[in-house]
Amino acid sequence: MVNDLWFVISCFIMKHLRMDHIHFFATDLDKAVEFYEGLGCELVRRFKHSNREAVQLKTQFGMTIDINKTRAADNPGYSHFSILVEDIQSVHEELMEKGYGIDGPVYNEDTKRHIITVRDPNGFLVQMVEKE
Repeated sequence: MVNDLWFVISCFIMKHLRMDHIHFFATDLDKAVEFYEGLGCELVRRFKHSNREAVQLKTQFGMTIDINKTRAADNPGYSHFSILVEDIQSVHEELMEKGYGIDGPVYNEDTKRHIITVRDPNGFLVQMVEKE
């Protein structure tokens, strides 16, 4: 089932624009930045996201990595990955027709973009974000 899901997701990504970003939680942002800079990423900015300290890095191939600071008790780790799409409303309609449970579309005040989200069979969050 998981392999089938990843096939569907990869086909969906190919149909749309590209991976937009991946989002993690970390207890120590400085260590996380150091780790990803060591892999060749560039720190783009430090900012507040949902009232928490956060950083944004850019990979050498253009994908963004967002990392929010969290407490260990909040279970640091994976948050979501995001697919960039041209038209959030048409993607919403397409996924509704296919029977996906969808949250959104909503306008994210932090990022200033329209998004929708779905969960895979394991509960992992997959986000679609409209191109600016």
